[in-house]
Amino acid sequence: MTTTRQRIEALLASRDHLVPWLGDFDATSLHALLETQLGAVDALDAWIPRGDTRARAAPLSPLLHVISGNTPHSAFQSVVRGLLVGAHNRVKLPSAGMPEFEAWVAMLPPELSALVEIRHDFPDAWRDSTAAVLFGQASTMETFRHMLPPGIPIIEHGPKLSIGVVFDPDDRAAELAARDILAFEQRGCLSLQAVYVAGGPISARAFSERLARAMARHRKEEPRLPLTLSESGAIANARELVRFQAANGEDTTLWESPGDTSWTVVYQTDPTLAPGPLNGYATVHPLPSGGRLREALGPETAYLSTMAIHPCEDALADRMEPLAAPRTCALGQSQQPPLFWHHDGRMPLADLVMWRDRS
Repeated sequence: MTTTRQRIEALLASRDHLVPWLGDFDATSLHALLETQLGAVDALDAWIPRGDTRARAAPLSPLLHVISGNTPHSAFQSVVRGLLVGAHNRVKLPSAGMPEFEAWVAMLPPELSALVEIRHDFPDAWRDSTAAVLFGQASTMETFRHMLPPGIPIIEHGPKLSIGVVFDPDDRAAELAARDILAFEQRGCLSLQAVYVAGGPISARAFSERLARAMARHRKEEPRLPLTLSESGAIANARELVRFQAANGEDTTLWESPGDTSWTVVYQTDPTLAPGPLNGYATVHPLPSGGRLREALGPETAYLSTMAIHPCEDALADRMEPLAAPRTCALGQSQQPPLFWHHDGRMPLADLVMWRDRS
């Protein structure tokens, strides 16, 4: 049995491996995270005064993590949280594996490695998990709801999408947006799929061209990994639909990588937010004016994860409050959430414990 402070010291031994996925951290920041979400660093190890009683947290353990194949971020962040609270972590990885994460687990010191099991299948013995954290598509959520015991806590991180909002549509903004679109092949919930540009259609169309040039530069510097036939076909079909719409009078314009599907930018006057085929496919729209912003963007706003704005100023972020995005950040930073972020609007450590009171 380890204490919270011992687990923190053990995690710090692999800090260099974790920083790309968690952001920079040290013992002080991990202590502050526990204090913020659980009330005290030692809340899992001692009875802590709480008003007219004392309370102690206990991890929900064994804790199941079902990880999607989109990016390794979710695996690192979810399991580190499980280790911080002292849970035994059962990690169901995609069948193709996750080399970066598995290499990190292999290097953990014994006191932490004993708390992590990895499988690429889902053994029947894991059905008795006390709680679960799920990442993936809606079908994944549905499958595991039926497989797990009724009534256990299930924290679901289902399909989400993110957007950029540009109030100063210069070349720098285009470079930052391209970074947020292309990182991790646009497959995570923090990947931008659409960019909204202030200043009306002329400004948005001009920004589309800047974004196309920026994406072309990024792809030249960091070529995309090969796609499956299905993935390439989805992009080709989406491009053909844009051509058809333009030929039939819709106000839309297509920029595309010549000879392949490396990158695609589509200008659309219609502000409706819609998920695209990913892998470097982005739409650009004029930012609607007036007070009915959520209605203008449509029902997909219910699935917003992150809104990356440029420049990142509170006054501009306040203008976007009708969208109620769980996270707002600077353009160029959508794929690097901070240690203290509320994942999908939740306090992730607090979700992983139960409380006992002693009066």
